[in-house]
Amino acid sequence: MTLGTNVFAAQYVDIQNKAESMIGTGSGTLGYGQTVQSSDVFTGNTITKAQWDLLRYDIVNIRLHQDGVVPSIVTVNVGDPIGFGAAAPNSNYDTLLETALANRFKIDGSQSVISSKGTATYSTAWSTSVSLTLTATFSTSAQARYFFNSGGKVRLSASLTGGSGSQQYNAWVQFLASAGIQSFGADTNPLINYYTLTNSYQTYYQGSLSTAYSANFFRLEAKTDVADNSTGTATVLTIRATLADDYVDLGPPAPGDSVDGTLSIDVTELKASGSLLPSGSFAITSPVYSLSAISGS
Repeated sequence: MTLGTNVFAAQYVDIQNKAESMIGTGSGTLGYGQTVQSSDVFTGNTITKAQWDLLRYDIVNIRLHQDGVVPSIVTVNVGDPIGFGAAAPNSNYDTLLETALANRFKIDGSQSVISSKGTATYSTAWSTSVSLTLTATFSTSAQARYFFNSGGKVRLSASLTGGSGSQQYNAWVQFLASAGIQSFGADTNPLINYYTLTNSYQTYYQGSLSTAYSANFFRLEAKTDVADNSTGTATVLTIRATLADDYVDLGPPAPGDSVDGTLSIDVTELKASGSLLPSGSFAITSPVYSLSAISGS
């Protein structure tokens, strides 16, 4: 390969290390757990076209996963001079990776799959609160990291149907419809996310109903099985969902201080998928989900 400005091995390795930390095992908040195509080079050796191609595959796989499109990336041909600047692979690849690092938890919709993981229902009228817990258990902490680092989400939604049509029932129906699906992952909340969790519950979502039922709320909390999950050592995620009826019926006339109908809480999973270059598929292992019965009073 004809050389322009020399590309030192350390410069290539620095770029390759960034790619490997993202697509490979990585550590902490980095690492998708996929096969790494590229590898380090040694000082004094020529960086071949094949080595540039393998590094290009890794970068394309990362950016395709995040953006859903193949990035504008330089292809190296035999005899190409390797210099610096936007048209040079070293500069182009490094720029693409710096953007990828900043967006490391991003996942494009075309590179993901959504599946149902369970539904719990409750058909007894309640006037204080109802709640359930969901546990997602991974085989290893690395599998948990790969799931969340690659944009995986655990998602909950609630709905109420078949009630009497009272004012409070209607208020809950409208609120739960507007609340929609609430996702939990590595970046769904800058203050409370997978990597900020401890072994005590933290609230990552809470919404209240409209007046006159603004005392009522829907709360989602999460915790892990470790005291500090900042480096991703947990294997168990627990989510608690609570619907609280703090409304006080002052009457008369009495609009009714109980919620009837059938409450359904659905759990779905968003997980990374898609194809890899030059071959293979993006493979992420799901946790085992366990959904408790809904309890209420």
